Amino acid sequence: MKNEQFWVDTRFPFYTNIVPLQADAEVAPHSHEFIELAYVAEGSGEHQYNNGDYHPIKPGDVFIIEPDIEHAYRVNSQGKAIIYNLLFTPSLFQAELETMSALTSFVDFFYVEPLLRNDLRFNTRLTLKAKQQIQMRAYLDGLILEQQNKNLGYEIMVKTEMIQLFVFLSRCYQQMDLPIKNPGSDEQIIHHIREFIHRHFKQPLTLEQISHISGMSPSVFSVKFKQQTGQTLIEYRNEIRLNYAQEALMNTDNKILSIAQEVGFEDLSFFNKQFKKKLGLSPGEFRKSKT
Repeated sequence: MKNEQFWVDTRFPFYTNIVPLQADAEVAPHSHEFIELAYVAEGSGEHQYNNGDYHPIKPGDVFIIEPDIEHAYRVNSQGKAIIYNLLFTPSLFQAELETMSALTSFVDFFYVEPLLRNDLRFNTRLTLKAKQQIQMRAYLDGLILEQQNKNLGYEIMVKTEMIQLFVFLSRCYQQMDLPIKNPGSDEQIIHHIREFIHRHFKQPLTLEQISHISGMSPSVFSVKFKQQTGQTLIEYRNEIRLNYAQEALMNTDNKILSIAQEVGFEDLSFFNKQFKKKLGLSPGEFRKSKT
């Protein structure tokens, strides 16, 4: 699904709604360009993520659906469910996500849990307790009202309430009694991390945060990652970023600074240096050579 199908205002790519699923309902497998935060408010059903198996969902379940990841719902003949959806682009909360990424529990909930969701050795989904569910509904209903009314400064209110929601969910996730992780062999761990980097190459996640995801110390992770990829983590991520930048330079008229920032480079001179090191041309020279 394309972003423009949902945004009332393309300058503020945020949308929230309530989805009632009746008995025998099915939501066919689909993916979208934005992030979806789903909350099961009532009832029960099953959820499929990234072509994996269907897993039961129940009231209090909260999960992140990442961009371009296929997922689906179904409800049996005896059930029904009510699901709140929050839809937004990563760019809308870029600064807030950068700040929140300093919190280990936020990284675990927002980035790690989706990465591990299809691995049956993990039981990491966040399920809110009764009191937490009441607070969650209050946050979500407040966001719906802001979206409906669009009073003066509603964009600021939405951002403020989303930050509060992120912190609240991070605290809830931190309080969960999670099983001990058994992430498998070094090869499997690095494979998962490489998938993770391809999904989140634009984000300013640090070596310390990504090594935390792997369950290794930064030094051990760095050695094992380079053994398997032939590159450091930064080199690997920068190559992905530069590949996307090449596509943007060829296929859009966006300014070079905008492209650099879009793929994750905040420093234009560093972007230019890395681009020329990889291709032997500056971004401007590369664009001219393709026209």
